[in-house]
Amino acid sequence: MEEDPKNQATEVDREGSATTPAITNSNNNVIESQKPAVIEEPMKKLSAMEWFVAMNWKNNPFTFSIMPELFVGYQEQAQRVLIALQERHKFVYLAGPTGSGKTTLLRWLTGKLSQEFDVLYLPKPPEKADMFVDLFNRKFPRSWYAFWQSDLKTLYEIPRFLDKKLSGRHLVVLFDEAHESNLDVLEWLRVLSDQSSNMSVVLSGLPVFETHLKDKLETFRKRIAAKIELVSLTREESAELIRRRIQSVGGTGNEFSSELVDFIYVQSGGFPREIIRVCDELVNEAIIAGRREFARPMVQQEVATRISLNIIDEMTHMQREIIEMLAKNPMSPGDIANAIDLSKYKSRQHAVRSVNNVMKKLYEDGYLERRRSDKAFIYSLSGKLRTIVVKA
Repeated sequence: MEEDPKNQATEVDREGSATTPAITNSNNNVIESQKPAVIEEPMKKLSAMEWFVAMNWKNNPFTFSIMPELFVGYQEQAQRVLIALQERHKFVYLAGPTGSGKTTLLRWLTGKLSQEFDVLYLPKPPEKADMFVDLFNRKFPRSWYAFWQSDLKTLYEIPRFLDKKLSGRHLVVLFDEAHESNLDVLEWLRVLSDQSSNMSVVLSGLPVFETHLKDKLETFRKRIAAKIELVSLTREESAELIRRRIQSVGGTGNEFSSELVDFIYVQSGGFPREIIRVCDELVNEAIIAGRREFARPMVQQEVATRISLNIIDEMTHMQREIIEMLAKNPMSPGDIANAIDLSKYKSRQHAVRSVNNVMKKLYEDGYLERRRSDKAFIYSLSGKLRTIVVKA
C-alpha cells in the first residue's frame, strides 16, 4: 500500500527548521537530499574607529606622519651621511624626489649623532639671511643669571658666538627644503660655514636644487663634499616599512599578504610616501566594505621599474615633452598631438600614431598609467615617476 504523500515526513535539521524533503525512487532508495541555501547576513557596517578596534589597531598607521623611529631602508646612504659628519665636512647634500624620505632621514639623524655634536634642525629655509641671527639666539639662549652676556646682533658675530657656545662640540645644521632657499640666504650660509670651524650643514632638497646652484651659485656647489641620493626602497624594505607602521599601532604586522605587498611595491615604485598612500587607500577600502581582510584592487598593475633621479635626462626629446605635458594633466595621444608642433609630420594622423607608440612604450616600462575613455586611452604619470617630475 502506497504511502499518502500528505503524510510524508519532512526532514528537520538540528535546529528544528524545515528543509526540502528527500527525493526517493520507486524502491524507496534516497537519491539525493537537497541542502538548504545558505543566506549570509550582510556584514554590519562599522565606523572607522570601530573598525580599528576590531583590528586591534589604535588608529590608521598609514597617515602622512613623519616617524623617524620607524626609519626603514637607505642604510648605506645614512652611513655615508654619518661618516661625512664625523669627518667634519662643511656641506653634505641629500637629494631625492618628493616623498623619498629625506625629512625622515634628517629627523633620524638627530637621534643618532653622538654627544660631541649639537643639532639645529630647520624644517624650512629662513626667508632672509638676517634671520640666522634670531635662529642662533633661540638655539643658544643666554642663561637668566648671565646678565653680562649679550645676544647676537649681526651675522658677522656668528662664528665667534658659536665658538663660545659650543665649547668644543660640533654643530650640525639640518637644512630641509633647500631648493626653496633664495640666493642671499645660501650665500650667507656659505660664508658662515667658511668662517666657522665647528659647523657642518646637511642640505636636503629636490634634484632641481643642484641645477639652481650650478646656474647661479657655483661657489656654493663646489663646497658640497658629498652628494647622497635617496631614490626608492627595495621590495623587502617596503615590506618592512608596512610591517613597522602596522606594529606601531598595535597590529601584528602580517595583515597584508605577500602578494598584496608585491602589488603595493609595484604601484608605489618603492617611494615611502607612495607606499603609505597606497596602503591608506587599501585600509579605507576595507573600512567602507566592512571587512577585515585587505584585497588587491582590480586595476592594471604597473611594471616594477627602479627609477633613477636623472631618468628624465636619459629620455628622448619626445618622451620628455610628453612627460612634461602629463605632469600638468592626464591626456590622450590625440590631446598630445594637438599640443605639439605638427609641421614635422605628414598629417595629424601620423602624429597621433607616433605619439601613441611613445606613450605605449612608456606605459609598458611602468612610467605611465592609463584608463580607457570611449575609444581612446587617457594616460597619466605613474606614482613613482610623478615623484620625480616635481618642479621647485
